Amino acid sequence: MKALQVIRPNEFASVEVDPPRLESANSDRLIVKAHWVSLCGSDIPFFTGRKRFRTYPLQPGQPAHECVGQVVESTAASFSPGDWVLAIPDADRGLAERFVAEAAKAVKLPAEAARAESSCLIQPLSTVLNAVDRVGEVAGQTVAVVGLGSIGLLFCWLLRQRGAARIVGIDPLADRCRWAERQGVDLALPLSGLQAVHAVRQGLPGWVPPDVCIEAVGHQTDTVNDCLELVRKYGTVLAFGVPDHDVYAVEYEIFFRKNASLVAAVTPDWSVYLAKARDLFLANQAEFDAWVTHRFPIREAAQAFRRYAGHQDGIVKTVMDAEIWD
Repeated sequence: MKALQVIRPNEFASVEVDPPRLESANSDRLIVKAHWVSLCGSDIPFFTGRKRFRTYPLQPGQPAHECVGQVVESTAASFSPGDWVLAIPDADRGLAERFVAEAAKAVKLPAEAARAESSCLIQPLSTVLNAVDRVGEVAGQTVAVVGLGSIGLLFCWLLRQRGAARIVGIDPLADRCRWAERQGVDLALPLSGLQAVHAVRQGLPGWVPPDVCIEAVGHQTDTVNDCLELVRKYGTVLAFGVPDHDVYAVEYEIFFRKNASLVAAVTPDWSVYLAKARDLFLANQAEFDAWVTHRFPIREAAQAFRRYAGHQDGIVKTVMDAEIWD
């Protein structure tokens, strides 16, 4: 079968690999024929080579974990061939015609919903749902979201659903700020995290220190400290952005004097949160359909990754059609 392989940073090759098989001992596993594959910001460093601990080539099919397709084989009682699913591939090897996934990391979809490329949003939405639950009650609170990529925008959308009294979005890209305003953000600042810190120090009009500040950027070490400075005393900083570094230099004095809470949120209980996200997506699918701004055949994955990495052309969510290999 066909698969894509990152043979060196920024370069894919099309390769032929053996199709996956399920042994009798592989209970609760699925083989899924890919239909849609969407890009996540956490995939990009593996493509660009920013993950210093990685050696190349990567395994065929990496890196992709936001996948929708149809079950072709199952050793799980809860799934049957023909079921449409959102599934997280083993080892993030979703850039292939078929992939293996744990049943616990898959959720059934109605066929009509699965045929919409926006259904890939169920996976990132599940992580955002888990993260907001980790923070606790947000109704009536002021929440700032630093980083308005697709994850940050999902946070803004969900915070409005959960009754946050005031939502502030912070991102240096003006088009992302405009998207955030469409998700109900009360104040969208076209600034980096550090620029926002300086603006607040100089008396930014309309600024109210947030009860919760969400770091939704990741891949560098600065914005957690920006969030610690922006959050109010006794407030909470949610660390969501995926790290590329093992060690962070935290501005401990600020954290300590503010009596702040620092909460991490990663890897939810998939069997719980994928189902929650699926139900929330289905209730709001017409709204989420507009989030897919760019579409590519999977054979053009390198172009899709490069454009997503460069934040080009107002990209919110990029989806690849895994049916189109030739």
